[in-house]
Amino acid sequence: MTFISRRTVLRSAAFAVGIGLAGCLEDVADRSSDGDEQPPENAGEPGIPAERITVTANSRPNPEFEPQIVHVVPGGTVEWLVETGRHDVTAYHEDGHGPHRTPEGIEPWGSDRLSGVGAAYERPFETEGVYDYVDTQQVCTSHEVAGNVGRIVVGWPDPDDEPAMVDPQPELPSQAARAIELFNEETRPILEEGP
Repeated sequence: MTFISRRTVLRSAAFAVGIGLAGCLEDVADRSSDGDEQPPENAGEPGIPAERITVTANSRPNPEFEPQIVHVVPGGTVEWLVETGRHDVTAYHEDGHGPHRTPEGIEPWGSDRLSGVGAAYERPFETEGVYDYVDTQQVCTSHEVAGNVGRIVVGWPDPDDEPAMVDPQPELPSQAARAIELFNEETRPILEEGP
């Protein structure tokens, strides 16, 4: 029979407690870092929905939203921020500024005129779908005629059920229609592939 000293037992017990605590502390550190996880750098790009994203509006050299297509989670917020010029953000909606290119059952929405650097408008998007919008300002030329349109994808809707995913309507100015054709070419495969 082997004799074990009290000191050996205490040392072994302390070692076991230390290992156990280290494991617990590591688990706590892992859990706390999960809550602080930063979104990917490219969050908001098509296929990588974000909680919040900012779209800039510029007038030089031409009126444009950047980025033109954003992807948010249901409940995500889009902010439009003016860097140069005067702009607005108006849904393509049959009861507002047509043609209809937003999900069925969604009310028309839009900002007031956004004038000057730093002017901003933000809106949460609760309902999954594809939302096309336009800048209706007219300065030297109509911003819509110049093709200043954008798209918000919310969640992972079925592209075949979305009014925005049909071919552009003939009443749209040619530059806006071309931009929407490109939006569809980029958006459809991403939505068909899914998350």
